[in-house]
Amino acid sequence: MNGLAMLLAIDVGNTTIGIGIIKDRQIAVSWRLRTDRGRLADEYGVQVCELLWSHDILRSGFDGIVISSVVPSAGRELSIMCNRFFGHSPLMVSEELDLGIQLGVDRPEEIGADRLATAVGAYCTYGGSLIVVDFGTATTFDVISPHGSYIGGVIAPGIRITMDALFDRAALLQPVDLTPPQSIIGTNTSECVKSGFYFGFRSQMEGILHQMKAELGRKYRADSETQADIKVIATGGLADPIAEDSESVDVVDPDLLLKGLSIIYHRYQKSVASPPEILK
Repeated sequence: MNGLAMLLAIDVGNTTIGIGIIKDRQIAVSWRLRTDRGRLADEYGVQVCELLWSHDILRSGFDGIVISSVVPSAGRELSIMCNRFFGHSPLMVSEELDLGIQLGVDRPEEIGADRLATAVGAYCTYGGSLIVVDFGTATTFDVISPHGSYIGGVIAPGIRITMDALFDRAALLQPVDLTPPQSIIGTNTSECVKSGFYFGFRSQMEGILHQMKAELGRKYRADSETQADIKVIATGGLADPIAEDSESVDVVDPDLLLKGLSIIYHRYQKSVASPPEILK
């Protein structure tokens, strides 16, 4: 891969690290690694370079690197890795950057960098009046107003950690996958567990979305916003089994966060290249 501008985008989550190669502002390839809070910069560097090598990507071929991280220790080591292995100081996503959206919440500094990147990706791709459901370590619901303001959301326990907690504490229950059951009424223990998880998580999603849409409909009635105008975008590793075929979800977009990282990086580079004039 060469000839076009390339960006290395890294999202450090509590469970996994997403790595994307963005070529000419399009996602060319992506991988997921397990987040290890004890891993050092050199260990990350070797692993990332092996992934690049497997796709004939030169580590010297990047024009820049952007990182969102909700795990401070891993974020620091990956930042060191970027300097040591790639010769770039990464752009670290935070609320202090010009993101292109307003942050209309009480404490913007508490918003996770991943949620910021996802909100930017959603707004720039689908416009305003959005709810973004991200099925990650936590299941988050983030709201972007019709005018591009991030106005808050909901954080609920994630699917995987909820399932792990049950299997850890219930000795006779065996892990199940999250494929849609044939019926909500299970005829054996495995089917009962699967129904509980699948329909439980789906009902949680649809119930929260219904209440959010109703509240937003009241809030923006003066702007002629209705429940039908509010788009719902689902993303995250477990979005497909829960959100697909749901009438409450308009789009499942697994690459929303990487899109947001690319947008944030290029917006930052543009602002650096063309700083605002200082009035004298």
